[in-house]
Amino acid sequence: MKHMRRSAAIFTVIALAQLAVPAWMIRSHERIMREGEVFKFRTAPIDPRDPFRGEYVALNFEAARGSWIAPDTSGLNAEGYAIFDNLTAYASLATDSAGFAFIPELSAEPPVHQAHVTVQYGSANHDKVETVALPFDRYYLEEGDGAKTESMLMPHWEEGIMSQPLPAYAVVRVYQGEAVIEDLIVGHKSIHEWLKEMPSE
Repeated sequence: MKHMRRSAAIFTVIALAQLAVPAWMIRSHERIMREGEVFKFRTAPIDPRDPFRGEYVALNFEAARGSWIAPDTSGLNAEGYAIFDNLTAYASLATDSAGFAFIPELSAEPPVHQAHVTVQYGSANHDKVETVALPFDRYYLEEGDGAKTESMLMPHWEEGIMSQPLPAYAVVRVYQGEAVIEDLIVGHKSIHEWLKEMPSE
């Protein structure tokens, strides 16, 4: 009997813990959306579909490409190349004269009194990092909207000439190192407005 009560108690604790994690994630997400500083990241979406994760637009950010000094050279070999695959750094965030986000530097410790996010990089060349992976790279949409968004934004080729899609950027809220994509703006209009205007199939 005691064994059954102990098993039931353990099961209850595990069940409550499993419920607490999603609840914490929801509260954290809501706080970031409510209190986070807004940054605009220039982007071009790719790969909108994933049958196991739902529909989303995979985003490629201009701010993820640059030239930074590697913050931690312990992960580099003698030639300056990364030994490990997913080296971690803190990317400080700033805004350029056009109002778009960029990364002025990478650091081994979170910058004080400056918006930042944690990024990963898998290669470096002579202590220089040229590409980082930002922690927000997917914007989830309703079923069927991922393909529509990709169709609208992907470049088109005609007789060897590429026509550029509408300019796009992601509105991202950043709070205490955590980030959430709030919206995807295409041609100065929310993607949700575009999707509402599209004829239903």
